[in-house]
Amino acid sequence: MGLLDILSLKLENKGSVARDHLANERTYLAWIRTSLSLVTVGVAIRQLYRVGIDLGNDASSSQQDTQEESVAGKALGVSFVILGMFFVLVGLYRYFRSQFLMTNGKFPVSRNMVGACAAATMALLIGLLVSMFVDDN
Repeated sequence: MGLLDILSLKLENKGSVARDHLANERTYLAWIRTSLSLVTVGVAIRQLYRVGIDLGNDASSSQQDTQEESVAGKALGVSFVILGMFFVLVGLYRYFRSQFLMTNGKFPVSRNMVGACAAATMALLIGLLVSMFVDDN
């Protein structure tokens, strides 16, 4: 008996047990994809601010404006990366909680978790929108 046999949960495949657990795994992978997308957006924002600063270094731009753009880009990029890390934790929590409840014949409704993730994502998107308008002025 190997380590994977010890750690694996084995259930009798009656009714929709296998289908439900495979759907739970697909949902977890969707959380991971979303997380990776948010991290990618964060890195892209940071790099775009850096490229914009490098291209905009002329005599008319002040050093203080350049530093403010750098701080804004870094803060926005890091915020997206942190949100991506949060989504990994949410997905992991949801996966194991759903698995536990399904083995006990229940199904978890995730209204609060989905609402919190939607609110956090919307807040960052609003921040991105505001930064786009502020940078143009």
